[in-house]
Amino acid sequence: MAKLIGHFYFKITDNGNLIGEFSNNQTDSIYTESADSINTIKKDKNNYIGEYCSTWREGEHSHFANLKISHGSNERIFILEWTSEKDNYKGKGMLCDNILIGDYQ
Repeated sequence: MAKLIGHFYFKITDNGNLIGEFSNNQTDSIYTESADSINTIKKDKNNYIGEYCSTWREGEHSHFANLKISHGSNERIFILEWTSEKDNYKGKGMLCDNILIGDYQ
């Protein structure tokens, strides 16, 4: 099986939750993903740093994972880590017009 490589974007809601979409090299579709804030302290609407409960669906299968977003080597780069008993993904992103965009594997 080929290594999974995907792309995503997230928007942050006024309540600090995330909504977005993703795609990867193992499908021709674009799917939705949402994430509920667990302990994220919102200083402003553009603060993605924190922990979330992430939910997404691919085809007929639902997936759930903890999502941690932190800063990378500088404050303009974000590191994303999705972890669960079944799924583990790592990604990197940046902001464009207050939307977090990036890739994952």
